[in-house]
Amino acid sequence: MSQPCAIKTCKRASRTLCHCCNQNLCRDHFNEHDDLLNSQLNPLTDRVNVLGDRLTAIKIDNINNEYRQKLNQWRMNCHKKIDLYYEQKCQELDRYVTEKLDEQRKEIANLRSTMIELIDKQETTKNDINSLTLAIYTLEQKMNEIEQIHIQVDMHSLVIDDNLIQIGKSTMHQFDLLNLPPVCGVINRSHMSYNSLAGNDRFLLTCIDSNLCLIDNALSVVKQNKWDYGDIEDMCWSEVLRHFFVLVKHNVLLVDENTMSIKKVQQIKDENWNSCGCSDKSLYLSRCDWDSSMLEFSLLPSIQLLNIWKTTDNLEQKQRLDAITYHNGTLALAINDQSNEAKLIELRSSKTFKLLWSIQLDVNYNIAVLRCCRFNHDDLLLVDWRTSYLFHITNDGKIKGTNEYQPVPYNINLFSSNILAILTGTTVNFHKL
Repeated sequence: MSQPCAIKTCKRASRTLCHCCNQNLCRDHFNEHDDLLNSQLNPLTDRVNVLGDRLTAIKIDNINNEYRQKLNQWRMNCHKKIDLYYEQKCQELDRYVTEKLDEQRKEIANLRSTMIELIDKQETTKNDINSLTLAIYTLEQKMNEIEQIHIQVDMHSLVIDDNLIQIGKSTMHQFDLLNLPPVCGVINRSHMSYNSLAGNDRFLLTCIDSNLCLIDNALSVVKQNKWDYGDIEDMCWSEVLRHFFVLVKHNVLLVDENTMSIKKVQQIKDENWNSCGCSDKSLYLSRCDWDSSMLEFSLLPSIQLLNIWKTTDNLEQKQRLDAITYHNGTLALAINDQSNEAKLIELRSSKTFKLLWSIQLDVNYNIAVLRCCRFNHDDLLLVDWRTSYLFHITNDGKIKGTNEYQPVPYNINLFSSNILAILTGTTVNFHKL
């Protein structure tokens, strides 16, 4: 006996079984069902065509441009290091030859002095003549050796580790503050150390006890210099100058990552400095004066004041810029707004200072300094140490996640592309992302 059609309002007997949905249908409803399924192919086809058009429209150069710039910068930095090494070895070679010549000059000068003394006394003996003859002969032999000198120079081909540059998809978009990777390394420090960090693709700069220290991606202190220049307010890395800027209360200092030498930037007058940041062309500084201002200085050909930007036109509004970070033509600013008792994050154009977006952090207001770093290119990670909270903010101004961090975090920085350093009262904690 045939089954009735699965459509409840239909009284006809079923004629076929639809295998895709396992329903018994009459002829008419089977045809309708079949037509409906086929009609759903059209919008799917349209969507596939749109995806194909989007793929065709993608320009490889547009995707690669930023990363090619990074590769080119890496190449130029390597060339500089090779040139510097070459110059050092040329100087070493010159010193070696000069020392040999100086030895001969000294011996000739001694011989001349002896001969002048003998001539003056007019009491030359046969032994004196024999001694002088032997000394001159020895010098002649040495001079022959110098004129035909053979210097041993051992050179090895430069071996480049293929893992120096790794190209692949980043997994940082999956990062979740609530599931922060466990601490993979710790460097202890005293609570008297300054709470500042700055990093690049190789090193992290921070203060440990009374020393300014450079830490590599193996989490080892590779260089250090005793610090006696005053309280450190902030620090940042300049890729263009290949130096770190270190901000003390009334001075701006430059630190060479190769030698750890420290010198004052004479072109910048003394101010009550608070925070700093660098782009590929400019140095940005803020003061601790609640004056809502940021000063922009050129980096090349010399450090000179270019602009003074204001975060608000309201002269009565008291704002302090606690952190400045640059990426891809934008400046992210961590702002403490004392007038409105609010902590804000703003994204602005680095060229025009136009406001792109602004958000307010949901924290109990306090005047403690906010610190932040760039993360996954355009995202931000922030520390509000008074509340012990970390914040992850996306590049479109949304709070993606928060997490209470213990012990109390005072600063945060990402270096060597995937190592997150979090500064606490007595440690530098490292998390590998």
